[in-house]
Amino acid sequence: KCQKPLIRKEWRQLTTTEKKQFITSMKCMATRPSKAPKNLAPGARHRYDDFNSVHIIMSDGLPQKTGGIHLVGFFFPWHRYFLSLFETALRTECGWTFGLPYWDWSQDAISNLPLKKWPVYDPVTGFGGNGPLLTPPQNATYSWPYLTGQTGGGCVENGPFQNWTINVGPGQSTALNTRCLKRGLNPDTVQWLRPERVGRAMLAENFTEFDARAQAPPDVTPETTIRMMHAAGHYVTGGEATDYISSTSEPLFWLHHAYLDKVYSSWQAMKPAKRLSDIGGPSLPLSPESPQVTLNTTLDVLWEGEKIPLSKVMDISGNEHDGFLCYRY
Repeated sequence: KCQKPLIRKEWRQLTTTEKKQFITSMKCMATRPSKAPKNLAPGARHRYDDFNSVHIIMSDGLPQKTGGIHLVGFFFPWHRYFLSLFETALRTECGWTFGLPYWDWSQDAISNLPLKKWPVYDPVTGFGGNGPLLTPPQNATYSWPYLTGQTGGGCVENGPFQNWTINVGPGQSTALNTRCLKRGLNPDTVQWLRPERVGRAMLAENFTEFDARAQAPPDVTPETTIRMMHAAGHYVTGGEATDYISSTSEPLFWLHHAYLDKVYSSWQAMKPAKRLSDIGGPSLPLSPESPQVTLNTTLDVLWEGEKIPLSKVMDISGNEHDGFLCYRY
């Protein structure tokens, strides 16, 4: 049933024209009127705000250990579902004709290039670069520990998202809070994005081991997560991206998470008979003793899609577990 899968390419594999088309489609999402229920996302003004608001609301409960989509066993499947919905919105509402691109930051981590020279931060063919250095240095947001080394932190000064308008967040609020996109590129994170980090995750024998290496172990501390490749991939961009709740404010969120999904799907493809059904981990964050995630665990994306059993997104080609996804990397 998945006859013509969408192809998700690495950012560098896109032509300059395709890169500009993707940026145009991304910015288009901020021109389409919001469809979010006003009681849930009163500050949402456009479709990009809608997706940001879903991530904000669904991230609730991490410090309290009561819920959320991070540091739980369904982190990878939930974000896979979420990305597929955003990919569909880009295609049906904003004219994008390909699969969602991904950003393999492990290539950049061994390039010896300064961050501002990384292709994704190019002001002409990428997402633009840094904001000015804030004094004293600080995260743009407050939900996760500050990491020294940020070289900026203020409003993005060049590129296509220089005048990007965010209306929800930071943190847990979906009330109207119109502001710029802030970035603080952080070279201190590059050591945690090297290919050997990805390779270590790929060597995991089961899903819970893979998740512990790619996301974080169940008993992790917030400070330690920053040194894991998921969080480091946010912290390298800094600014808005350092807020795990509203990190969706940063357009590079989607390319970073698409790469994490590529790593996950590549790991699954090594032993598909086993790994397309292998899932586990705690259902509550920072709570290793909480009930284990199963194939029947429900994935909730609020107004953006149906509640589904996790099993339906285990296979990106949609063949197993009555799935519906249809893309490949």
